[in-house]
Amino acid sequence: MKRLIVLLIVLAGGLAAAAFAVPSNAALVNGVSITQQQLNSDLTAIAKSSDYQCFLNAEEAVGTDGQSTLPSLSGTVPIGEAGSQPTVTAAFAANYLNTVIAHQVVFSLAAARHLDITSTDLATARQDLNGQVNEILSDVAQSKYACGSGAQALTAKEVLDTMPASFVDTNVQFDATVNVLEDDLAGVGSSEADFQRYFANHPSEFDKDCFTVAEYSSETDAQAGLAQVDAGTSFSTVALAAAAANGQSTSQVCDIFYDVSASLPSGSIENLALNTVSNPIADGSSYLLLEITSQNPVSYATARTAVLGAVQGAGATKAGKAIDAAEKNANISVDARYGKWNAADSHVFPTSVPAHADVLNPSANGTGTKTGTPAAASTGQSS
Repeated sequence: MKRLIVLLIVLAGGLAAAAFAVPSNAALVNGVSITQQQLNSDLTAIAKSSDYQCFLNAEEAVGTDGQSTLPSLSGTVPIGEAGSQPTVTAAFAANYLNTVIAHQVVFSLAAARHLDITSTDLATARQDLNGQVNEILSDVAQSKYACGSGAQALTAKEVLDTMPASFVDTNVQFDATVNVLEDDLAGVGSSEADFQRYFANHPSEFDKDCFTVAEYSSETDAQAGLAQVDAGTSFSTVALAAAAANGQSTSQVCDIFYDVSASLPSGSIENLALNTVSNPIADGSSYLLLEITSQNPVSYATARTAVLGAVQGAGATKAGKAIDAAEKNANISVDARYGKWNAADSHVFPTSVPAHADVLNPSANGTGTKTGTPAAASTGQSS
């Protein structure tokens, strides 16, 4: 799956609630202000959306194979006056501030490299964002992290519609900026002419190939299927039997070669000859045998999405390193009431026991239940 840096917020521990009402900077990034008003607006929107919180929990579960969950977002004191706003925790606020800082670092890096974000870039990024959210929601649809009611899972549109348009637009802008950085650092460029040149120089990577596929629940079963082929049974027969055992009626699939290869472990089929059965390939909890049965060239227009993915994939590692370096070398300061910026770890760490004078709303750190409207609970958080 595409990087998890886009949109997603890593939240950590701590349940000391904090309220934010002072109209000053939450942080400065290379002289650019992240205001408390800006931060409060985002925090309020997230705290009010149980669907978005569920998505965050689902993303964490998928990203860590269920080994980690996010803490509850409920605090004890509302943001604002007279319970008019929901609550957030101090740890949540600090970690979200870290995300906003990371976004600003990326924007600054793109500006320093004189990269322009076009309307086409934004449109592509918006599609990517919806695709990523839908993929996460689909991955958890049959699990305890599922978002929605009963058998009706939420969609990306439903989740994102619970958030302000400005919040979504900022994340689309960030996604587009990372994409353009990846294009630039891949050494290919980010114009249509650059993409078309890459397509022309890698024609077989973007053929529409047809595959015969046999799926097995274990590597031992996949090896047994391969042994049948080695003994003289046609692979089409072996694959149809595997498909029937899995309740499927066909073992055939046709798709752009890059899209198939990118979904599998590196090196699985990149050098697989036509009409040759692969060795067993791990694919999640399954094992696959694949055979390419036909290769058909397509137009650039048909392959464009795959071309962009290939170019960005080529630049993803370089972009990640460039972003890490920019974050470590950035001039970043954080209001002490939110926490402390650690340049070595590129992270905002919330103050464990803040000084009374540094707390935006001192009563928020008191113990016991306070009055006010409770924050929206995360529907995807397990107990």
